[in-house]
Amino acid sequence: MRVYTAKYDAAYNTADNSLVANLLKYPEIAKKVIELYPRYTTTYLLEKLGFGAGEKVLGDNSFEWKSMARYRNQQTLAAAMNDDVSAVGDNITCSITDTADSPCMINVNDIIRLSSGLQLHVQSVTDGTNVKSVVGKALNDIDTNNDSGSIVGIIGNAFGEGSLGAEVGEGYAYPETRKNYLTISRKKLVIDARDLTDVTWVEHNGHRLWFFTKEQQTEAQFMYDLEVMRWFGKSSMSGNISTPGGAQSGISGVPTIGDGLLAQISTSNVMTYEENDDITERQLANFLAQLSLNAQNATGNEYVVFTGTQGKLQFHRAMKDLLFKDGGNASSVLVDKAGQDVAVGANFTSYYCMGNKLTLAHCPVFDDPNLAAAPGYAAEAEILAATPGADTAEAWRGANLSGLMVFLDMGVQQGVANIELIAKGAEGTNRNWVKKYVPGMINPYDSKSMLAASGDDRFECHWLTQSGIIVRNPLSCGILKPTGLVL
Repeated sequence: MRVYTAKYDAAYNTADNSLVANLLKYPEIAKKVIELYPRYTTTYLLEKLGFGAGEKVLGDNSFEWKSMARYRNQQTLAAAMNDDVSAVGDNITCSITDTADSPCMINVNDIIRLSSGLQLHVQSVTDGTNVKSVVGKALNDIDTNNDSGSIVGIIGNAFGEGSLGAEVGEGYAYPETRKNYLTISRKKLVIDARDLTDVTWVEHNGHRLWFFTKEQQTEAQFMYDLEVMRWFGKSSMSGNISTPGGAQSGISGVPTIGDGLLAQISTSNVMTYEENDDITERQLANFLAQLSLNAQNATGNEYVVFTGTQGKLQFHRAMKDLLFKDGGNASSVLVDKAGQDVAVGANFTSYYCMGNKLTLAHCPVFDDPNLAAAPGYAAEAEILAATPGADTAEAWRGANLSGLMVFLDMGVQQGVANIELIAKGAEGTNRNWVKKYVPGMINPYDSKSMLAASGDDRFECHWLTQSGIIVRNPLSCGILKPTGLVL
């Protein structure tokens, strides 16, 4: 793709080869236009890989989906259980938490394992108030020391010959209902006679389209606004979404706003590191192992780590041992929804770790001093003055967004990506990227036209998008942040 500026020429700058006119006819051109702005990493990467939701959104401004974590809820002790087992076969009683948020799913004939290592074959289960009393025969003779709240694992079940169907227990954890809303974002630009003659040409695969240079600059700002919104957006809706169609309401006087990436994954896996210490390869590997526990596959997952300059520096330092040990970088290639390899460019660096692929992506949004504390720039002189001869890299440290690392599971299961862009549209309607001119006394295409939308000596360019972003399984994503950073 080639981009260059030129002067407006009525013989060449026509409606037929106008970028705006062709965007209305062929919305897919927007995917190529976005490649003009590779610094807006999230939008660029999702569009590049084709990670747009295939579902249609027309009759509502929200998108609802199911997320299946595990088929059985976690079981925990409601009270400490420190009974010693004198012999195998002893009857041992323990109390299991049984609430709406954490239901007891233990049945007779299940085999359970306590954190102390004691295993019991369940003989009876009795209901209580927010607890269930479980009696089981000990399968091993060990001393027990189990704290309240410790995990009780169900490792299987065992029946005798000739067992009856009525003796078989049942239990099922339904998928969680998740919901996010579309946000309408808009921007406009006024172009008068001063800016009318400066245009920008975009060439791709032999096709040439033009638009106004001032328009390009404003479009870059609009793209940046979308990028920031897709990271930091906070929903204006609240209420019950645990059941399909659950009622929700918005904040009075505030339009509908959807959650960004951070809001959707901030309650899943969050780990901190001391801003005055280097992150080690071991810390990164441990964090990746934690994420892999809730991923669709134990290995073979693709993670993209979005981070600022401080985080990028920390990440490269921590991974250098693994890099040398494994023989170099992986190629900067990700897999799209169709299973095809897509080269994502030199701004991305890939590694392999524990059978999973890590691709490091620099996210300039995290370096923006207008969003949070400056990423070390102001502190650099103070650090060097206080510690003569200190490593300049020390100045990048601090509890700011530049050190934030967001691990996103970019895997694809059966043609459905874990992270997708969603937009309003169906049956010929597409509000993912709407761009139109409103002519006044200046008409961008036809200066001889007798029709105008207003009497202003100018014309306007409007951008609109009604879109959002969804994380189907936030449990396989996580945040590694400097201590003290509040998101």
